[in-house]
Amino acid sequence: MKASYDDEAFEEAMDAAAWYETQQEGLVRRFLAEWKKAESRMVADPEINSPFEGDLRKCRFEVFPYTLIYRIVEPDTLQVLAVMHQSRRPGYWKERKKDC
Repeated sequence: MKASYDDEAFEEAMDAAAWYETQQEGLVRRFLAEWKKAESRMVADPEINSPFEGDLRKCRFEVFPYTLIYRIVEPDTLQVLAVMHQSRRPGYWKERKKDC
């Protein structure tokens, strides 16, 4: 199983990483490690997270306030639509699911 990020989702993650880099030394490394950990959990068992909004699923980061919004698109591929901050602009990413 592999994860494929939409351009907008990857950009969101990079923007978050850039922001954490300016906040405290070493914080960006912790954010990136947490992102990788969430992705690894999602890829290892994609169906562990219950569907919502049709076929979409959520995988929350354990420490940082972010969630991967994804769907299973092929037997071996997950499509990540958003790397969503849990407290900002809820639902902003919903227009993306129509493009898929």
